[in-house]
Amino acid sequence: MGVMSGRWRTSLETRGRNSPMTSTCLKSQVVDLKAEGYWEELMDTTRPDIKVKDWFAAKPDCGSKYQLCVQLLSSAHAPLGTFQPDPATIQQKSDAKWREVSHTFSNYPPGVRYIWFQHGGVDTHYWAGWYGPRVTNSSITIGPPTALMSPSPHPQNPDW
Repeated sequence: MGVMSGRWRTSLETRGRNSPMTSTCLKSQVVDLKAEGYWEELMDTTRPDIKVKDWFAAKPDCGSKYQLCVQLLSSAHAPLGTFQPDPATIQQKSDAKWREVSHTFSNYPPGVRYIWFQHGGVDTHYWAGWYGPRVTNSSITIGPPTALMSPSPHPQNPDW
């Protein structure tokens, strides 16, 4: 699994009275781990590390607020782990550079079957239209637990 594509759902959270200028736009996706080739025994016994990553930037002429929430879900869609950093506010007339946010879930409880990934935001001036943060290259990477990764027995020759 790598960069996320397809299957995105968009939602608007309106603040105020039906005003499109005060809407937060969020995109979310639920990843079915079994459908992606990660069987239950693997997820319950090995519990591989799950690394989530996202990139965001503001437009140079408008400030924005970016938010991210990722949850590990059970078969009943109950949360088993959550990563939700504080929203990031980028001021107007910023450098508009892309910023990375990432997190690795390790030692989570058995029973993870889905991953819910939601990101988006709103512009800080509430202009009509979409001027919120730009998001790209969202990814979920599943790999061996860090505890299973040991240094090479031959540090002078890692290809040994």
